[in-house]
Amino acid sequence: MEKLFSVIDEVEKFLTRYPQLRDNDEKLMANIWSTYIGNLEDYDGKDILHMLSNHELPSYESISRCRRKLQELHPLLRGEKWEKRHSRAEDIRRLINNVRETT
Repeated sequence: MEKLFSVIDEVEKFLTRYPQLRDNDEKLMANIWSTYIGNLEDYDGKDILHMLSNHELPSYESISRCRRKLQELHPLLRGEKWEKRHSRAEDIRRLINNVRETT
């Protein structure tokens, strides 16, 4: 459980400090991993994959999930694309409900 709170804290820190990461999970992940890894020059790809497979780095899924939850709870952490994505999802829900009602 302690690891999860650490990931949430890291994600929140990066979303707060770097607004450009709010709409890009890959860039967010790369930045968070770099804090866990430290000096990248000390590691090669094999070392980093080893760290990932041994759960020494937070997974992409964990980072993405934390970002989504934080943005749901804290509107100031939302990116520029957040509103667009959610309004599109709401349009799809309405369309599905209309189809269900007519069948």
